[in-house]
Amino acid sequence: MPIKINETRLFSYIEQLVSLHAPSGYETEVDLMVKDIINGSGNEYVQDSAGNIIVKIPGNNSDHPIAIISHKDEISLMVKRVEENGNIRVVPVGGLHPWAIGETPVELLTDNSIVRGVLSIGAKHVSNESPAGDLKEGKGLSWDRMWVDCKLSTTELSQRGIGPGTRVVIARHRKKTWEMEKYICGYNLDCRAGLAIIFEVAQQLLLDGPRQDVYLIASEREEIGGHGASFALATLPVETAIAVDIAPVSPEYGTKNNDKPILIEKDSRGVYHVSTNRHLRTLAQKEGFGVQNAVVTSYGSDSSIAQAGGHVGRSALVGYPGDNTHGYEICSKEAIVNSARLITAFAQDPLGNTIN
Repeated sequence: MPIKINETRLFSYIEQLVSLHAPSGYETEVDLMVKDIINGSGNEYVQDSAGNIIVKIPGNNSDHPIAIISHKDEISLMVKRVEENGNIRVVPVGGLHPWAIGETPVELLTDNSIVRGVLSIGAKHVSNESPAGDLKEGKGLSWDRMWVDCKLSTTELSQRGIGPGTRVVIARHRKKTWEMEKYICGYNLDCRAGLAIIFEVAQQLLLDGPRQDVYLIASEREEIGGHGASFALATLPVETAIAVDIAPVSPEYGTKNNDKPILIEKDSRGVYHVSTNRHLRTLAQKEGFGVQNAVVTSYGSDSSIAQAGGHVGRSALVGYPGDNTHGYEICSKEAIVNSARLITAFAQDPLGNTIN
């Protein structure tokens, strides 16, 4: 029988998660929701010193434990300096590009409050004497040509706790998802949809337990180098790690935004495990859908980073296809559901990932 996913619950998780703020290393809002989901499912969790939230679901045996990973953090900005006129200069934290978000409302996260601002380029009715002048003639947009305008003085900004190191994120109201037919759109579907998938998998495993021990990891700081997952996998008795994340749709890779999850064969960090990918393809066929295979560049995942560092023996990535990755992302809802089905199938039958 094909695995049945509770789609209402899955997309409810996504709707709630995308609105939360979690710049890398500053992920408390997502932590709280993840813990609530786990507590509501009757599972127990630990949060390690790197900030990862880990759930162990015992299997029938512990011979070949697996990990399923999705990250909590989002690409964001950080204050570099505050200028005398109150303009706030920022740098990216992770792979965020200025042309991917343009002028937009943002929120600056302080210890005690959220301060509103606008990521700005300046007036467009200007000549080349002004910052936007060259941009009108086609010059590339870079972070040093943008600033955050809060309409506050340097003294007021300092009083509110804003200075070098303050995190800056897209404003919450802009993070709401938007649907187009069979697609869900929004910022941070990377990787809030992945988190939703692994916690839907947890619900499925309560109904039909895994053969092997399964560790579900909501990982910290993936967008800045996969530090969290690498730390967790170095300390857990895991043989195989499967990352769940958005995967790029591009003619360059031959990938399409349809109902088929993407299995990455190679990314910037190395080659994924051949037998594990073969087994995932077989499981997808049994479930009644296909997969796409891709070799990608400018991409890495928690599992490939951990494998490259020698922290896990075998890795794979199940990706739900996404247009506009690291921007306003568009993802097939069917592919998200099928990714959850595939991950559940693997958790219930991981032994096809042969030792070879």
